[in-house]
Amino acid sequence: MNKPQSLNIFLFPSSETTELGSVESPPALRIMRPLSFGLWLVVFCVQAVSVASGGESVSWLLLGLSTALFAGVHLQYWYEDSEQGRRFHHAVERMRGRIYEDDQTGLPNSRHFVFELRRQMMRSVRNGRGFALVLTDVIGWDSIGAHEREFLHQATRALRQSLGDGDFLGRLQGPVFAAIVLDERDCSAAEKADALITALGSAVPLDMATTLNPVVSVTGYQGELEVRDFLRRGQRDLAENRARGSGPIYNDPGRILRKAS
Repeated sequence: MNKPQSLNIFLFPSSETTELGSVESPPALRIMRPLSFGLWLVVFCVQAVSVASGGESVSWLLLGLSTALFAGVHLQYWYEDSEQGRRFHHAVERMRGRIYEDDQTGLPNSRHFVFELRRQMMRSVRNGRGFALVLTDVIGWDSIGAHEREFLHQATRALRQSLGDGDFLGRLQGPVFAAIVLDERDCSAAEKADALITALGSAVPLDMATTLNPVVSVTGYQGELEVRDFLRRGQRDLAENRARGSGPIYNDPGRILRKAS
């Protein structure tokens, strides 16, 4: 029998612990958003009343500083949540020499995937839209040998074709691919997982069809605030499916249980 490999794909060096941080913004930042807006509004109103009553001239320095504070705090929110913020983040990281693509498949690597997962968790906490984490693996991977390059190429192409436009696919290690899939009216997360296991099976070489056994797990987001907690639950689901040896396992791929207060 093939012994399941130890899944340590989400363990990062201590220098990268921020990649597995909380989906909640720091308390100071959450407080600063309304406070900065209130300060800017008060300063603006005071200056407007002063000008209207024919009093002293506008204090451009005070108005400029309050506006800069308000804009800076809300730019952080934009940076975390928007597509443009994501692209800006990647541009900055590339300038710092960080690599976000897997060198064998061209897909996003584990660092990139975890960043995207955190963003999706933040969105779900804020808007209540459900999504699921799909992990793939192949039992018998140690015997793939010279077929590894061909399998990864075929699997990457097939998996991409199986996902929707709003879904996200990355490769973590070996045969372990990870996808962030949205529950949609015309295609649920469970249905997408079925399509993924079919796609993964189509990439298995014919002469190894009895040796390699693809498995897929689906883990629905349940409102975890720590990225590490959600990833660990996904790992447990995948390990359980490996132990069973066949078919996808579905763990609540529906709506999240917690919404933003």
